[in-house]
Amino acid sequence: MNELRTIRADVVLKFGPFRYYVQRRLILHGERPLRVGSRALEILHLLLEHAGSVVSKETILARVWPTTVVEEINLRVHIAALRRALSDGKGGQRYIANIPQRGYSFVADVQLNEAAEIVPAGPSGEILHNLPGRLSPIIGRDAIVDDLVRKMPARRLMTLVGPGGMGKTTIALRVAELVLPHYEDGVYFIDLSTLADPALVAAKVASTLGLALPGEGALCGLDYYLLHRHMLLVLDNCEHLIDSCAALAVGLLMSAPRLAILATSREPLLTEGECVQRLEALTIPAPATSLPSEMALTYSAVRLFVTRVAAYLPGFVLRAQDVAVVAEICRRLDGMPLAIELAAAQIEVLGLHGLLGQLEHCLQLLTHGRRTAAPRHQSLRAVLDWSHALLSPLEQTVLHRLAVFKVALSLDKAVRLTACRAIDEAQVFEAITQLVAKSWLSVELIDSVVHYRLLNTSRAYALEKLRAADEYRQGQQRYAQHRNMRVIQG
Repeated sequence: MNELRTIRADVVLKFGPFRYYVQRRLILHGERPLRVGSRALEILHLLLEHAGSVVSKETILARVWPTTVVEEINLRVHIAALRRALSDGKGGQRYIANIPQRGYSFVADVQLNEAAEIVPAGPSGEILHNLPGRLSPIIGRDAIVDDLVRKMPARRLMTLVGPGGMGKTTIALRVAELVLPHYEDGVYFIDLSTLADPALVAAKVASTLGLALPGEGALCGLDYYLLHRHMLLVLDNCEHLIDSCAALAVGLLMSAPRLAILATSREPLLTEGECVQRLEALTIPAPATSLPSEMALTYSAVRLFVTRVAAYLPGFVLRAQDVAVVAEICRRLDGMPLAIELAAAQIEVLGLHGLLGQLEHCLQLLTHGRRTAAPRHQSLRAVLDWSHALLSPLEQTVLHRLAVFKVALSLDKAVRLTACRAIDEAQVFEAITQLVAKSWLSVELIDSVVHYRLLNTSRAYALEKLRAADEYRQGQQRYAQHRNMRVIQG
């Protein structure tokens, strides 16, 4: 094949011992996924599009770094990484050639195959997965994806835990794509977000697998079907069905020794054998840090914001004078991918400084997302409403009271300043424990003492609830008491 001007999204490209799944941006060496960074992968994709022809360095830089100006050394570093990953030059096999003064060329023979012929299939030839194709690159999550891919073959139950809007589903799907070749009976994604009845969790899994199983027993006959199958189930959005999901996971894993489950939830399943991976925010520059634009873009929150703004305003680049404003926007939004994407959509109307000024009212501002997104992800308020509704009345009350405090609190102070006659300290302690588990409170270690803090977006939401409950004045008094104590202690 001399050249692929446009690669269709349903093909696999074969070269040497490698297969490149175009739609899933996945490279296999034999049956083993090849770990390649997202930018190196984009370079490879471009070179494969023009296999046999020379692609100029300027074209590659414009494609891979569309929103910023980078030095050519960045390109050389990623080309070198690609060559190492492909073992370029070993055994006389060449893949990427440097054409002096012109650019790079993919020089190995490339064969084009239909994806359906390559993806693992069952006896009847059906594709053994239902993973949706990705429409945009994943930014800033390479490290956790790589970590999960390494862990998955040795773990039978992994739960990805974090607040709403942090990208749990996106990461779970990417991991599922990469480990697909490991599971000979396939990988299946089960979205539980629209399911309201806990009794139907097993039936939902069965219907996703295309099974018409008898509804007898809690496992709905799935245990028998999965008994000898080597399969991965991705249970997405378990939090509102947590008890049923936990029971199903344990029942299936005990019955089917070759089954694995990757779950996403705002709290752990709390079952035997569960490995919990907490999802952190995207990285943000430290406050009052002066950075050139190219260094600022090494922080994943900044890079996501700039990439999304450029999608709305072609030609947008991060200028040196705008770095501090963009970093502060990302900081106000807690490095949360969903909030950053929603904010980026407002740049055309507000501009950078206008957006920053409006973030004091972030819940009103971040109301318009993708029309095709799930309802709970179409606005920041919808994300928080979904999670808030899963809290008990006691947990809600404690959450609202903690929202008054802008700073992180030690457990002792948090309990003392939120307890009252109606809610004793033991109840507050239990509520705080649950708020941490359910990803409302983040945990920080300050001077070797554990402290608790609300994310900025969560705090704004909880303050609204506090005002609506007419407890704001009491909360302000508690905050004043806390500040006075700090002054006295100081």
